[in-house]
Amino acid sequence: MKRIRLILRMISVVVVVLAGVGPAYAQVPDRTTAFVYGVNAANGTTYVGSFAPPTVRTIHVLANRVNIISPRRTEIYYWPITNEYKASWELMNEPVAGTLEVLANGQVITSSETVSYTIHYRPRGTEENATVYLGEEAQQRHAEFTQRQIDFRNAQAQYLTDQQQWIEATNDAGRRREAGENVPLPIQPTPPTPLNMYSNGINSGVPIDLPAGTYQLRLRQPDGSILADSERTLEVFDQRRITLGYTVMPEARWTTPEQIDDEHDVIVGRPNSRLYLVPRYAREFAARSLTLLENPQRDIGENAEWTWVAETPRTAGSLALRRASGTTAVPLAEYRVVQTQGSTLGYTVQPYDEERRARGLPPDIIGFPVSLERAGDQYRIEMFDEAGQPITTSARLVRVSSNPSVWSLLAVSLIPVIIGAIVMIRRHRRTRLPRNVAG
Repeated sequence: MKRIRLILRMISVVVVVLAGVGPAYAQVPDRTTAFVYGVNAANGTTYVGSFAPPTVRTIHVLANRVNIISPRRTEIYYWPITNEYKASWELMNEPVAGTLEVLANGQVITSSETVSYTIHYRPRGTEENATVYLGEEAQQRHAEFTQRQIDFRNAQAQYLTDQQQWIEATNDAGRRREAGENVPLPIQPTPPTPLNMYSNGINSGVPIDLPAGTYQLRLRQPDGSILADSERTLEVFDQRRITLGYTVMPEARWTTPEQIDDEHDVIVGRPNSRLYLVPRYAREFAARSLTLLENPQRDIGENAEWTWVAETPRTAGSLALRRASGTTAVPLAEYRVVQTQGSTLGYTVQPYDEERRARGLPPDIIGFPVSLERAGDQYRIEMFDEAGQPITTSARLVRVSSNPSVWSLLAVSLIPVIIGAIVMIRRHRRTRLPRNVAG
């Protein structure tokens, strides 16, 4: 009887706890309807989507690039985990009619209405680049992309059908060959060429392309009045400097490349290894401005830090590799990365073949192959354009790292211990000696 009462008490406690916890899991955030600016900002190679709620009074974008500002009305709610507002675009995403005005020093310099736009993203290896299309061209490009999607789906369905028929025909040919017939094996069907591109669809917004400076934004409604809470500051920033840098891809770990942008940076590799150097221009921006471009709601203070943004790779030119024995011209080459089959997981870098080009598959790497030899060697590299002229800021130092012995590392680590022991012995002796002896 006591055991039954105990079980009933435990059940009642669990019910009470679940009753209190249940509403917490089902809690719906408090949403409010607000005017916001949707932002698709260029960051050098791709586009970053964000939005500016009423709490964000300054929008950051890059100079001399097409950025999209979209006046919208949506439902927003505060998300305490990340300390920022979220937009419920799936519940409300209404374009706000009007003319977006950009002011400089209190004077209107541009006045634009919304246009259609679409952004096409093209992945390549571990990165991607993007292109924005506006107006009628956006409609045309979107129609072409949609048709390519339809064609790919149809080709994929046909390939699956052909593949099944090929399996059946192969099995039948195998049985007939076992019976003694001289039957050729059927040719396996070729899979369709992947799209290698995706799109954000057709949207509407106002393209903004301005030089560096501080501007003001506001939305003028069709009746001529300024929409309340539409005035924001637009901070357009540019790079401090530009260099030709290199994405360094070691052959053994091409998925974890290192970006070498600053002219004083050194490229380091292991002895008896190969590096693939992908040349690309890189621009140095204020880190705070770039962070707020990607997320206008970030709580970040003023700082003087700078950061590099690598752009689309260069696909033409040659590299001068200067060794102690002389200078070698290294051509730009195309490669594909193949995953190792079987139990030995990994990747191998192979020359790009024409069969993949015919199928529309882009190369995974377009870069300069540089073979490193003995530990301690040093090389100088410099890139030249198609006309044979050296490219400014492309020169770098390449060093082959040395592998120090375990004993040398141990000796270095013991130096502080030895010094500490000497100090302790001296102190111990001074405390034991008579005062007149110790001085």
